Amino acid sequence: MKAKDLATPAKRVEFLYSDFTIGDAVKKMERCHYSMIPVIERNSARYLYSVSSGDILHRLVTCDDLKVTLKEPLSTVRIERLTPSCNEDIEVNELFELAVNQNYIPLVDNNGTFRGILTRRAILTYLMPSKEGE
Repeated sequence: MKAKDLATPAKRVEFLYSDFTIGDAVKKMERCHYSMIPVIERNSARYLYSVSSGDILHRLVTCDDLKVTLKEPLSTVRIERLTPSCNEDIEVNELFELAVNQNYIPLVDNNGTFRGILTRRAILTYLMPSKEGE
C-alpha cells in the first residue's frame, strides 16, 4: 500500500507557513494542541521542516524580551530534531524505521509539495497483524 493511501490529507492537517512569527506559531499550536507541526512555504506549499513546541519553548525561555521575540520570524527558532519527509508514493512497509523515531511523516509529491502526513499510529495499525480470532 502506498503512503498516500493511509495519509491524512494536507487539507485536514494544521500547519504553519514559513512567514509566520513565533507568536503566530504559539497561537496556532495552542489552538490545535499539536506538539509538533509542519512548516510549509506559503506560495509553493513546499514542505520545509517541522517545528516542535519544545523548539519554540526553548527560544522563548532564552530570549531577552518576550514581546520582541514573539514578533520574530518563525525561521529564528532553532530546530533540535529534523523531521524528514517522504514521497507520497513510497510503500508503507518501507516507513517502519522512520516511524519509530517520529510521530508523523510529512508526505510530499515529486515537486516537494506538502500532501499530508502519515501518522505512526496509521503505519503501526496497517503493519500489525489483525488481532481478530485470538
